[in-house]
Amino acid sequence: MVLRPRVTGSGPVIQIPAQRRVLLCMGPGGVGKTTVAAALGLAAARQGRRVIVLTIDPSRRLAQALGLDPRQGHAPGTIVPVHGPGGVELDCLMLDTQRVFDEIVRVYSRDEAAAQRMLANPIYRATAQHLGGALEYAATARVHMLHAERRYDLIVLDTPPTANALDFIDAPQHITELVSNPAARFLAGTGRIGMKLIGLGGGVLLKTFEAMGGGSFIAELGGFLKDFGNVLGEFRRRAGDVAELLRSAETGAVFATAATDFSAREAEAFIDVIVERGMRVDGIVVNRVLPRLPPLPAASVLHAAVAAQVGEGAAEATVQALGAGYSGARRQAERAGRILAHLQQRYPSVPVAVLERRDPPPASLEELVQMGDHLLSPPSV
Repeated sequence: MVLRPRVTGSGPVIQIPAQRRVLLCMGPGGVGKTTVAAALGLAAARQGRRVIVLTIDPSRRLAQALGLDPRQGHAPGTIVPVHGPGGVELDCLMLDTQRVFDEIVRVYSRDEAAAQRMLANPIYRATAQHLGGALEYAATARVHMLHAERRYDLIVLDTPPTANALDFIDAPQHITELVSNPAARFLAGTGRIGMKLIGLGGGVLLKTFEAMGGGSFIAELGGFLKDFGNVLGEFRRRAGDVAELLRSAETGAVFATAATDFSAREAEAFIDVIVERGMRVDGIVVNRVLPRLPPLPAASVLHAAVAAQVGEGAAEATVQALGAGYSGARRQAERAGRILAHLQQRYPSVPVAVLERRDPPPASLEELVQMGDHLLSPPSV
C-alpha cells in the first residue's frame, strides 16, 4: 500500500469515512495527541455522530474541560457525558486498567464463583497493575467491548504514549502468549514449574510475587494462569479478535506529531508500522507550528522603534535579543515548512492538517471545538 499526502488547504482536510467506528489517535508523547483526540471527537459529535472519547492521562486543564477530573466526582473508568457549546454532546472516559480487566473477568468467566476466585487472586491483582502491556491491552479491550455494544457511532481512542507503535498493536498477542504458552499450561495443570520459564523471572511483577511468600504461591500462580487463560479465550470467542477489528475498514488512525525532525521521524515510523499491519491512515496532524514570519525591519527602523519603548540606553541590547529570538522563530517556521513538504512527498494521499502553536495549549471546550472544526471535514462515504 502506497500512502500519499494530500496538500493541505486553509480549511479542514481530515475526513473520517462513514464506515469508521473506531479512530485511533496515535503518535509520540508530548505532541498534543490527547488534545487532538478530544478536538476530533467534538467535531465528529457536531457532525451528528454518537461519540465517546477514551483517554489515558490528560493534562489537568484538559481533564477539567472534559469532566474527567476526579475532584469533580468522576472516578477513572466512569463514562462522563460532556455538553459543549452549541449543544454538542459526547461521552468521555478515562481508562482504568484494573477496572477493564475486572469487567472482562466478570463478563467472560464461566460462572460467578470462577469470577470471584479470579478477582480475589493476589497474582491477578498484581498482573493487572504491573504486567508489561497491561495498559495497552486494557485500551484495546475497552474499545472492543464498546464496539460490540453498538452504542456509539465513533469511538476515539487516545492511544497510550508508547515508545513504539508495536507496543500498542501487539499488546493483546503478548498478554495471550503469557497464559497460552506450553510452560504456563503445564504450570496450570500440575502446579510445578519455575517462573523464569514463563517470562516472570524479574522486574516489578516478580518482586510483588516474592513479597507474597508462602508455600501456596505456585498453586495460586497456576490457578491464575488457568482461570485467566479461560477468561481471555472466552473473551476472544464471543467478542472476536481485537487484531481483526484494528485491521478492518471500521478502524482508522490519525497521527499527531510536532514540527520537529525527531517527532516527524517517530510519526513516520508509526505510520509505516501500522500500514504494514494492514491498518488505515485517515490523516496526519502537525501540531504547534509557528507561522512563517517576514524579515525584521531595517536595523535603523527597529532601533528607533525599540528606543521609543525602552530608552536609548537599553535599545541596542534589546534589539540584539529581539533579533536573536525572532531569528530562532523564523528557523522553526522554516523547519516546519520543510517537514510538511517531506510528509506530503512521502505520503501524498494522506491529508495533512496543520495546527498553529498556541500558548497555553487549548483546553476549554470552546477552544477544542474550534480546533476540531479546523481539522475535520464532513465524513466521506
